[in-house]
Amino acid sequence: MSRILFDYARPVAESDPARNDIACFVGLARCTAAALPAAIQDWLQLHGWTDGPLARSTDPPFTDIPVPLESYATFTSLFDPGGSALSNGTDYLAAAVRSFFAQGGRRCYVVRMDDPLLANGDNPQAKLAGLLPGDLYAVDDHRSWHGVGHLGGLPDVSFLALPDLPALSASAFTPAAGVTPFTPAGPSRFVECAAPDNTPSPIPLYPLAAPRLTPDDYAKSWAPSVQTILDFLSQNGIREIQFVAALPLPQDLDAAAAAENPSSAVLAQDVHSVIGSQMPENILVGYDTQPPDSPGLSTAFLQLSYPWLKTTGSHVLNESLEPPDGTLVGLLARNALTRGAFTDATKIVPAEVFDLWPSLPYQETLTPAAPLAWGDNSWKPLITRLSLFGLTPAGLRLLSDVTAYPGEAYRPARVHRLVSVISRACRQLGERMVFRQNGPALWKIVETTLGRLLIQLWRLNALDGATAEDAFSMRCDASTMTQNDLDNGRLKAQVTFTAAATIELINITLALETSAATSQGIAVMAEAS
Repeated sequence: MSRILFDYARPVAESDPARNDIACFVGLARCTAAALPAAIQDWLQLHGWTDGPLARSTDPPFTDIPVPLESYATFTSLFDPGGSALSNGTDYLAAAVRSFFAQGGRRCYVVRMDDPLLANGDNPQAKLAGLLPGDLYAVDDHRSWHGVGHLGGLPDVSFLALPDLPALSASAFTPAAGVTPFTPAGPSRFVECAAPDNTPSPIPLYPLAAPRLTPDDYAKSWAPSVQTILDFLSQNGIREIQFVAALPLPQDLDAAAAAENPSSAVLAQDVHSVIGSQMPENILVGYDTQPPDSPGLSTAFLQLSYPWLKTTGSHVLNESLEPPDGTLVGLLARNALTRGAFTDATKIVPAEVFDLWPSLPYQETLTPAAPLAWGDNSWKPLITRLSLFGLTPAGLRLLSDVTAYPGEAYRPARVHRLVSVISRACRQLGERMVFRQNGPALWKIVETTLGRLLIQLWRLNALDGATAEDAFSMRCDASTMTQNDLDNGRLKAQVTFTAAATIELINITLALETSAATSQGIAVMAEAS
């Protein structure tokens, strides 16, 4: 035997379109491989990414193309995991992918758009613009798909994360207090045989602090970028995707004071004052009303996570602090695989997370016993608006699994995921029926198929009701369509149900152009009533 070769790339299996655990990470990473594994190249060709209208290059550094991954080892065989001689402590995408798989995620896509940020002399705004879908995005022009825009060709994705978004939104990096930089010794080389040196290798430390945002950074960079992504998801009918974002650290926090007394109640109160009241009103973390001209980030499609975490792999980052979005997406993926996407993810125990920063006042982690009043601009604890990580007697846990929606209908994230499960099933049914003749026979098939799904969800306690009839209703007949709909070949089905986590009814309407040639004629709309 002349040599041994290790192939870290598993064959890329076809994913079930009904899965609700697949994530897409869009961000910055250094390419270290000379070529994509044959299995990934075959998958890209099979799905039209390298041939036909998409025509993406698979040559290094694998930019602007979705790379399917089923293990972190495959990621590290293609990209730098951080901590190398070229690292600057800003390998946030690599850390997020690592945490995703560490928490139990099984499959994700990585869209690399550029190298990670440098300490100085970089252009973060240009890199940030590369991650966003852009003004030229068109559903029918695949060549216009860039960054987040690749979601138009990834119908099995349920979660979206941009781990580099906080760093790219910061106007400047600041030196970290009390940190002595560590410079890697360089590449390995042969040395003269000697007694083994058992001295542990030093953990790499970088001279910069984790990214912190000023109020202007929040208002002029971070919030508009989040809004651009939310608008993209809404305007292009990509309703089954949850955007999971890390809430950036405020610049007002004193890193040195935190290092000396990380559990300081005064410091924790400063955190709330910056996040809950001093941040621009349109971010809506502490309050639930917004000015008429605000971007409106209060939506069920956005899940904000906080505070930042220390994990067994975050030492390759500045201050050893990792944005929590990768960890949260991994927990949501494991929750979907083991308990169902419609269940609360706080029951899942995080892995490889041992600390967080900053600490928060105890009252911010307590869910109010009384029902919350929405729409009156009243103050609410952070646990009701953010997916918070916190320390408990049982260890570090996810304390809340909520969206940014200002109300009870969609505030529990499990309700939004339940709607996504039903919406995805409706869309897939519509794609199968798109060429069928619109009439009573087709209406019966739609009613029967969706009815079976709703009964199964009710039996799994996802829907509230003593009987299936109490939990939901399903109609697809002449009463759900106008004569104009029938004349133009439009089929409409209406589903009404009560989720187990809310007392409000939720309506879902499936609208299908039976004469359409593609799934673009299929729309799924949901609303609370």
